[in-house]
Order: sequence, then structure tokens, then C-alpha cells
Amino acid sequence: MNLLKKLGVLLLTTVILTSSIFVNNTQEVDAATSCIKTLSINKVYKYDIDGDGDKDTIKVYRANGNLVLKVNNCVKTLISRYNPSDFVPTIKIYNFNKNDKSSEIVLEWAYQSEWGTKILKFKNNTCKVNKDYYDAMIHSYNPNTGMITFTEYDYGRYKSFSKAIGGFGCYSQVKVNGYNLYNQSTANTISMIRENRYIADKNLTAYTSTKGTKKAFTIKKNQPVYVYALYQNGNKKYIKVKNSAGKYGYIKIGSSMLFKRSSCIFGR
Repeated sequence: MNLLKKLGVLLLTTVILTSSIFVNNTQEVDAATSCIKTLSINKVYKYDIDGDGDKDTIKVYRANGNLVLKVNNCVKTLISRYNPSDFVPTIKIYNFNKNDKSSEIVLEWAYQSEWGTKILKFKNNTCKVNKDYYDAMIHSYNPNTGMITFTEYDYGRYKSFSKAIGGFGCYSQVKVNGYNLYNQSTANTISMIRENRYIADKNLTAYTSTKGTKKAFTIKKNQPVYVYALYQNGNKKYIKVKNSAGKYGYIKIGSSMLFKRSSCIFGR
């Protein structure tokens, strides 16, 4: 593992330890983390994952060098060119939304300075959902709403924000409803990021909302702000900040750095 990857792992370890202590109230509400069952490799399971009243046959095994999942007669590759000596992934059955009658099979993996989550959903012999969330691990979920909260880092769904603020960690959210997964627009930053003192590299305009029409305040060059959330809806991207006076606003981001690099966090 080279020095850059070692730094990435060090940052991940620090972020995990920090975020586990300084979880905000929103994440505490979504405190459910338990799964229905953890699946072992080469073991056959019987469980009704599509809610039709019949038990489905589930097995995880190696085939042609890959780690695969078979549900009834449907086979899906979980990890290509899988080498068990490199890492041991976890495969679990969840019920993220108790109101939609179906369950999820989730793969979580971590290798050196890379990690990710895959969510699969099946109906009879058909895989209806096969979704990867790179650089993201399940932090919690709320079975009453179907909302999953991921701890996500700067190579994930919000990766374009790294061009504006450097490295970061956030709590991204995805809503599960039946066989549909809906990405949520707002991701709160982890405590390490919101406690970091970002110094403006130029004059910045903060707006009252993500509509970007009404000015809230100006952050002058060399003034500090704190980044509280990331907002992404199509091509519309903002960061929610708090200034030294305690006021909140939204700054539009593009492809250039907003803050002095010396005040940003870079781990990988």
C-alpha cells in the first residue's frame, strides 16, 4: 500500500471514530442498524424476500473466480475476480422499509483505501434492483420511512464537491420504496467537516436557499465559514455554510476551489 493510500485509510479511520461520537440528531432518529440475517458463503438459505408468501432459495458462492449471489434461478455477480485472501465482504438481508413487504440483500466491502455498498432486490427469478454506492457504507436506516443513511466520502455520489471544498465525509440518504430507490438531495456533513474552519479564497455570495435568488450575506476573501451540508439536484449544487456570526446560507459551487487549499482537508 503506497503512502497516498495509507493516508486515505488513516483519514477513513479518523472519520469513522469521529462520526460515531458526534452524530447529529437527524442520524440519531434513524438509529436502526440491525439486519435480518448475515449470509455465509456456500450456505443455502430459505427466506421470503419478495413478500409473496413463498420462501426463496438464496446462496452466495464462488464461480469462475467471482463471488456470486443466486436467488432462486437468478444469478448476479457481487464481486468480479474475488480473492478471499484480500478481504472478506459482508452480505446481509435487510428490511429497510417495513411497509413495502419486500427485503433487500446488501453487500458491503472494503479493500485498502476503497469501500462500497451494493443493494439488490429480487422478485421471483428476476433481479429488480442492482445498485452500487461507491465510497459509501450504511450508517443507519429507518424502517418506518425506508430512509437509508450512508456515511459517504469524496469518491461517492457527491464527488464533484471535492473540486470546491477538497476531501469530505457526509451522511447521504437514499429512500427505498418497493423496487425503487430515490437519492435524496441533501447530505449533512460529518462533524470533522463541519468543525473545520474553511477560509474563503475569494469573495463568496451566500443565498437564503438553494434557489439562489435572494442574497443572505457575503463572505469576504480570507474570512472563515463552516460547511454544514451538501445539496445536489441535477446540475444544481450548493453547500450550506455558517459564517462567524452564526448565520446560515447556501453557496453555489462550480468546478473551482472556493477556499484556500491550506484550510481544506485532503486525505487521498
